[in-house]
Amino acid sequence: IVLRLGADFNVKSVRSTVEETYERVIKDAKGSIQYLPDLPDHSMRPSKAAAYGLLARTYLSMRQYDSAFRYADLCLQIKNTLLDYNAGSVNAGSIVPFQPFNEEIIFYTAMNIYNGIISPSRAKVDTFLYGSYHQEDLRKSAFFLPDGMYQKFKGNYNTAYSNHFFSGIASDEIYLTRAECYARLNNVPAALSDLNTLMKNRWNNSVLYTPLTATNPDEALHLILQERRKELLFRGLRWMDIKRLNKEGYNIILRRKIGDVYFTLSPNENRYALPLPTDIINLTGMQQNPQ
Repeated sequence: IVLRLGADFNVKSVRSTVEETYERVIKDAKGSIQYLPDLPDHSMRPSKAAAYGLLARTYLSMRQYDSAFRYADLCLQIKNTLLDYNAGSVNAGSIVPFQPFNEEIIFYTAMNIYNGIISPSRAKVDTFLYGSYHQEDLRKSAFFLPDGMYQKFKGNYNTAYSNHFFSGIASDEIYLTRAECYARLNNVPAALSDLNTLMKNRWNNSVLYTPLTATNPDEALHLILQERRKELLFRGLRWMDIKRLNKEGYNIILRRKIGDVYFTLSPNENRYALPLPTDIINLTGMQQNPQ
């Protein structure tokens, strides 16, 4: 991307490298920590917990799991509240199941989906993904609403059917990040503890929850990645996950059928990087992202 580090518009824009981009995110997040309170007065304000959460997400994207663990752990030491989907603040069967600025949110941001392809009026949830939720998993009713032969998403931590989807940092994401890092660092009991802490808060409490189990790190990692996909829908995180997991050899191939034509995005293709705006390329002469 283009990193503009000053206000002088006479300085020519240049295309930064991936390394420079990550370094800037990390430098800014770490530099902010000393100035921030542990928790904010409101989740739209920054905090140490938010900075730690951003660093955990960034290092996870970079596949630096020891650092991702460190910052996820620091974040959860400050804020580890999870929503109980059985509780009064959550109405899983409602068209608006969650309240905005709920107690699970560490830092609130939202992405504009107005007329976008992921808006509830257009996007249809993958049928295999929907079918992977257990009947006693309250996310199945909290996240989805029937739409003809398919399901559409209503589990927005902003408000359902708004023009914005929650894309900020919440404790459920950080639990899953720490659980994944525990598994990759061969600490299976701790990984499962974090995973089951989350899952117990998503399970219908009128039915006894049976904790998930694994006998080795690979089994634990498989469970965690399954639940990560099922928990963090429509938050702008799946793209990052697909890219990083394909670097690990997961061979996730995206396919879409439009009419009679199939479109395929293979692992690690250049097309994972969106093109820079044409007008900026024409004005600056900078290098376009490879296509």
